[in-house]
Amino acid sequence: MQLNLRAQALAFSVGLGVVMTTGLSDASSVPLNLNISKASTGFLKVSGSQIQDAQGKAIHLRGVNIHTYYYQYQWDKTAPLKNATEADIKYLKSLGVNSIRLGLHWQYFQSGLGYQLIDNYVKWCENAGIYLILDMHVVPPETAVGQGKIWNNTVAKQKFVNLWKAIATRYADKKIIAGYDLFNEPSPADAQKWWNLADSAISTIRTVDKNHMFFIEPASTKESSFQLVNDTNVVYSFHDYQPYLISYAGYAGASDSPVPTDYNYPGVVLKDVYISNWGKGFNVIKPLTNWEHLESHELTVPANVEFAALSIAAVRNVGNVWIDDITVTQNGSSFNVVNGSMEKASINNNQQPANWVFAGNGDFSGSWDNTVNRPDDVSGGHSSLKITGSNGGGTWSQTNQFYTAPLIKVKEGDKLSLQAWFYAPELKNAEFGLSLAYLNGNYELYTKDQLTTDIQPYVTWARNNNVPLYVGEFGALSTAKGSSRYNLVRDKISVMNEAGLSWSLWAYRDLGKPYFGLYSDQQLDKRLAGILKNGLQ
Repeated sequence: MQLNLRAQALAFSVGLGVVMTTGLSDASSVPLNLNISKASTGFLKVSGSQIQDAQGKAIHLRGVNIHTYYYQYQWDKTAPLKNATEADIKYLKSLGVNSIRLGLHWQYFQSGLGYQLIDNYVKWCENAGIYLILDMHVVPPETAVGQGKIWNNTVAKQKFVNLWKAIATRYADKKIIAGYDLFNEPSPADAQKWWNLADSAISTIRTVDKNHMFFIEPASTKESSFQLVNDTNVVYSFHDYQPYLISYAGYAGASDSPVPTDYNYPGVVLKDVYISNWGKGFNVIKPLTNWEHLESHELTVPANVEFAALSIAAVRNVGNVWIDDITVTQNGSSFNVVNGSMEKASINNNQQPANWVFAGNGDFSGSWDNTVNRPDDVSGGHSSLKITGSNGGGTWSQTNQFYTAPLIKVKEGDKLSLQAWFYAPELKNAEFGLSLAYLNGNYELYTKDQLTTDIQPYVTWARNNNVPLYVGEFGALSTAKGSSRYNLVRDKISVMNEAGLSWSLWAYRDLGKPYFGLYSDQQLDKRLAGILKNGLQ
């Protein structure tokens, strides 16, 4: 997974023929003395669209991700060794798992930890007859997934290639290792940077390891953006968390607003929002030489509108304008405006305000400012939004990445009024104002048919290029509404099996809640385990 939830560790529920209890139970009941067969004695290899064993038998690699608590490494150098034991591997074997995607952090290899970890899993997987995929989940020089620091760093790229060469040298003869997933969710701004790095790593690894497969992910997690690499022993891999508002329901680590928990799977899911109308609050055309508290007239929400979002716009020669402490009244009651005080920093960039984004043209700019304090601000806050410009225009708007807070849910006839503090001492032949954008949603009915449609571009690409396809991650958080988590995982497994794909559930064990895993610490989600076992038969 790419986001910090994985760093911290997302149905029809009848007629499955599996354990159906929704509660969690103690893991002490896991069977340990299993009659487990040994793995195949040869390397897995790619032949056309198939993964085959040494005897030429087609193999579908299906199992789970064990992420080794890679996100905890920054504060607990022993965390990777705590995520699972050999007993867990035996339990996975009892469910029918035949592969594990093992999450690695490049910093593990700054000491002997990385090799100790892989050695442990090689031994356990050899004993259990489960193939191992080595996944470089965090790459140099990054401390967490998705930071993008490697792409303009030549030294880091070489360190990445050298690390893979060292790993491949050490494990070149280990047949239990299915292959190397070189880079988890690369996602550079320029896709070619990934394909160049992949080709460099592959050619270097091939100087020491002629046999293991590569698992190569697309240059973007948002589209089927594969490119064939210069090797034939390659499995092409993508991650599937559609629909995101189900898979990540309740997650608070992706943006300044949590993902909503309003939607069921199967069911209708909000896809995006669009502006349908505007509600003009007030405009200011004269300088404000002192902080002034302004209030709009009452706005009546028009028909066919679902949401409203705040917008602060300025045009022409405004000089410098400061805005602070926005409030909204809805039908006579105070509405809790998300970060209306402008004091909270964004979780993605602590130099920017949470839930606000600026866009401008000409010489206009926006900043999060704490240099001009309002003398009568009894809240003790020091920050405000600032717009600067003399030619053009600019707008601060409230962001709504996941179509939830800070949007105001409205209906026809609602009465809204807007209030804010402003300071605009340099206003000249210009104006600024506070208004509402009225929005509606685009919705999509999500059923098994839509899940099939979502993966079709990948399936088509793989078929056209005669290569095997692997879904390296999929899953749903425990906070998904009702039985949605179980329904979604069940149907995704069914869709992938029907398409003949290999796959790996995210994840085996997480800490805390919400969680993706089969386990939350030592507590087993029996219902999810039953769905996984049923899908592996």
